[in-house]
Amino acid sequence: MKIHRKGLVIAAAVLFFCGLCAVRFTFAGKYIMIPYWTKSTSPKGMYNSVKAVAETMSLLDGKLKEIVKEAAEKKLEIGIVENREGEFVFTFSIDDFIGRYNSIYQADRGNTYLAPSWEWRAYNYDRAIHSDYGCSYYNYSKDESILPFPTISVYTPAGSDNVHEITLNFDDHSYTEPLFKAYEDMCFYTLKTLLYDMEDEEIVTLYATLNDLAYEHLTSVNYTSESVPYAVYCRGNVALYPYFSIGESLRLCIIPAAQQYIEEMESRGAKIIIPKGTP
Repeated sequence: MKIHRKGLVIAAAVLFFCGLCAVRFTFAGKYIMIPYWTKSTSPKGMYNSVKAVAETMSLLDGKLKEIVKEAAEKKLEIGIVENREGEFVFTFSIDDFIGRYNSIYQADRGNTYLAPSWEWRAYNYDRAIHSDYGCSYYNYSKDESILPFPTISVYTPAGSDNVHEITLNFDDHSYTEPLFKAYEDMCFYTLKTLLYDMEDEEIVTLYATLNDLAYEHLTSVNYTSESVPYAVYCRGNVALYPYFSIGESLRLCIIPAAQQYIEEMESRGAKIIIPKGTP
């Protein structure tokens, strides 16, 4: 949910010059009313118009803050469906994920992190890591001017927006503390988006433990459909596993915890971790 303050200023200026009396528009499914004013070229009229613009901006700020707060409190619905035979996806879309991630991030930091999906780099592949069918691959870097800046990737089935897999990627070969901190922040807010029943301290412990496992079990096998992670952590409908191949980025991977996927990885040697007391 990205709030473009510059865009709001331009919109208010347009309304000022057009002399509209009232405007109603929607933002994140909410109606927002802009108070009316009348165009006038007299000093008093100009003053009143400028004052109205300022009041309008204040109103918009307040309304948008309310909407962001409500969005941050609304949990993502995380179900699993079989999209095509043997291909499982989450019931939320890439845009649902981005919106929820940004609402949580903004509630903490005051600004958003992820750009809309149509601004991400996108590619089409013949198959995905956990599917024999074609897929779309989206990748986002917050700062493309820094080549090794940590990225987030989302796989969706061809012709669908439902999320099939999410990977958080860190280029350890260009390690710096600030870049690793940016990667850990992505881990934290992604897991907070998906594992909302966990406390913040538990989330930090979880991603730190999984990342440590990736370093401890470095492999020479590139990340492909043939990859076998050392361990898979399952919580509800979400499965996570770390993967780090020589010459590639460190990855924290997130997939639907479909029974077929879990059983297949276990049969290939992955350790399955299911915390006590979780579904």
